[in-house]
Amino acid sequence: MRAIYWFRNDLRLNDNLSLNLALNKSDEILFVYIHDIVNDNKASWGFKKMGEHRKLFLSQGLKELNQNLGKYAHSLNIYIDDSVDILKKLVTKYKIDTIFCESIEAFDEKKQIELLGNLEINVITYFQSSLFKINQLPFDIGGLPDVFTNFRKALEHFDIKPNKPASLSNKIFNIASIKDIKFVELETNLNRYSESSFPIMDKDFMGGEKSGTLYLKKYFQSNKAESYKYTRNELTGINFSTKFSPWLALGYISARQVFFSLSEYENKNIKNESTYWIFFELLWRDYFRFIMIKYGEKLFFKRGLNLSKQNIKHDDDNFELWKAGKTNNNFINAGMNELRVTGFLSNRMRQIVASYFINELSCDWRAGAAWFESKLIDYDVYSNQGNWAYISGCGTDPRGGRLFNIEKQQKIYDKNFNYQILWNL
Repeated sequence: MRAIYWFRNDLRLNDNLSLNLALNKSDEILFVYIHDIVNDNKASWGFKKMGEHRKLFLSQGLKELNQNLGKYAHSLNIYIDDSVDILKKLVTKYKIDTIFCESIEAFDEKKQIELLGNLEINVITYFQSSLFKINQLPFDIGGLPDVFTNFRKALEHFDIKPNKPASLSNKIFNIASIKDIKFVELETNLNRYSESSFPIMDKDFMGGEKSGTLYLKKYFQSNKAESYKYTRNELTGINFSTKFSPWLALGYISARQVFFSLSEYENKNIKNESTYWIFFELLWRDYFRFIMIKYGEKLFFKRGLNLSKQNIKHDDDNFELWKAGKTNNNFINAGMNELRVTGFLSNRMRQIVASYFINELSCDWRAGAAWFESKLIDYDVYSNQGNWAYISGCGTDPRGGRLFNIEKQQKIYDKNFNYQILWNL
C-alpha cells in the first residue's frame, strides 16, 4: 500500500502510535508536514493565527524531524499550502491509497478530515495526544464528568494507569520512501529570548524531539520535581515549573513519556505532594482534551457551555490596550509585554491577565484565547480553549468563572516589583 504520513502536532518518531500504524500497514510512505496558509492569514480578530514565536519553535523541530527521518533513509516533505488542497494533489500525483495522521479533535482540524473524506480520500486517524486512551476511561465520553475533580477521583479510584510509551516500529528500516523533495523553510524572526523563561534560541530550549527528550531527562535528574508545587507559581526564570508544555504542545515529546519519567523519578528518589502535582497537571491536560471531544464546537461558542447564563460584552479599545501592554495596570502590562516579546508566560500570569481581560476590561474571552493562540509557543487548542472558557465561566468551572484580585496577586507574586521592572518596556 502506498501511503502518506501527515505529521500534525506529533512531530516525533518515538511513542507515535499513529506513525507506527502507518509504518506497519504500508509498503511505501511519503512523509509530509503542511504549514497551512490559514496560519499566516488574519483571524477574525485581526491578527495571524500563528505568530513568530511558535513559528520559530516549530521550524527548529521540523529541521530536526527531517534529520531524524534521514537516519532511516527517509525525508520530511514540507509545504506551505492549504492542507486539503495539497494532500489532494499528492494523493493523485503518487497514487496514494491512504493518508495516516494524528486525530486532533478540534473544529478546524476535524473539518480538514471531513473535507478529505468528501473527496473520497481514505484517511485513518488515531487520537494519541492524551496520557490516557479514551477506552481506558471508566465512563464513555458522553458520561465524562463536567467537573475536573470528579474526573480525577474516578481515575484514581479505579487506579487506571497509562500505557507505556511505544518504540518506533522497526518497519521504518525497510519501508520504501516516496520523496517529493520538498522542504520549505518557514520564515522566522529572532526576538528578545535571552530574558525569556523559555529561551528558544538556547540549545536546551529549542524545538525538536531531541531537545525535548534531553530536557525531560535533565529535569528528572535534578531535584526540581520534589519542590514543583512550591515553585510552579513563580513568574520568571528557567527553573520554575516544569517547562514541558512547549514540547508537549507540538508533540516533540508525549504525555506518556513525561508520566513514565516521573514514575521512574518517584521510584528512585522521592514521591511527595510536588511529584503528585506534576501528574495532577497532566490530568488537567487530558481533561481538557476529553471535554472538547464531548462538547465539540460548543467550546468555541460565545457563551461556551453555558449558553443562556453569560452576558458577554467586548470593548475593542480595551482589547488593543491589553494586547499592547498599555492598560492602567503595570502588573498586567508586564505580563502582556512578556507574552508579546517572548511567546511565553507563566501559568499564574496567564490566569491573572485572562481574569483582568474578562472581568475588568469587559472583553470577549474568545478574543483573549485567539491572542494567546497567536503568541504562545506552547499553544495547544484543547488547553487554551478549555482554560479560557473555564476562567470566563463559559466552561467547566463549577464556580462559574474565576475573578482574581489583581492587587492581591501582585503582592503575593511580585511584591518587590522585579517582574514589572523587567517587563514594563
